[in-house]
Amino acid sequence: MRIIISSVVLIIVLSACTVTSQNVQTPPQSTIIPSSTNTKAPTAAIQASKTPLPLPSTTPVPLSLILADFPLIVGTTWEYSAEISYQDPNDYMKLLTWKGIITEKVIDKRAIEGGIVIFTIQEDLEPTPPEQVWRRSRSFEYTVSGDGVFEGNMKIYQYPIEDNMKWKAFSGFDYEMLAQPIENVKTPYGELDNCYVFITATNPDTSIDTFCKGIGFVEHSYRHHGTPQDEKFVLSSFILGQP
Repeated sequence: MRIIISSVVLIIVLSACTVTSQNVQTPPQSTIIPSSTNTKAPTAAIQASKTPLPLPSTTPVPLSLILADFPLIVGTTWEYSAEISYQDPNDYMKLLTWKGIITEKVIDKRAIEGGIVIFTIQEDLEPTPPEQVWRRSRSFEYTVSGDGVFEGNMKIYQYPIEDNMKWKAFSGFDYEMLAQPIENVKTPYGELDNCYVFITATNPDTSIDTFCKGIGFVEHSYRHHGTPQDEKFVLSSFILGQP
């Protein structure tokens, strides 16, 4: 469920292009869940976003070890209680808040050459948020390659997780992901242990996610440094798929 910071980096590039061309204006893009619609499309109509595959790692890890930490098994479902704050279109000094449920479910798995495995995730937001909210219902892909899991060109997980470890978050950029150990995490789903906080800070935004081994992401906090768009999610339900 990670917020896609790679999209944020794309926003920076698009913004630069806007400065050089007075006739081109680029509307704000979602840094997490891009969508071209303002209303929720039926699940069957949403297609998985196709993103370039990450560069293969030089330290491949057996898939079973990665999935023991991050259970990307068809049928696995995470449900989050969510709040997203956004700018009031009628008063830029005021923030409005959407509250709802975000559900993520592994709906497909496929293996390709090079030992790469791609999992398709369906994400749905209920109720449908207003058009000012960047995050939309969608399907996206987690790619397991080498020693980690990628969402687009962002490495969101690396095996093995160790205290205070760092890894390069994006290919082609200097941003790093920092993993810090955390004591037991209390969520509506229950009290969890063996958890880490993943922190990534870029020029336009900051993302903080809590990851617990055997479950995956259980908390998410995102703040955009420009146009207000803040997110807070916490795990309320978890169902492990069957291999």
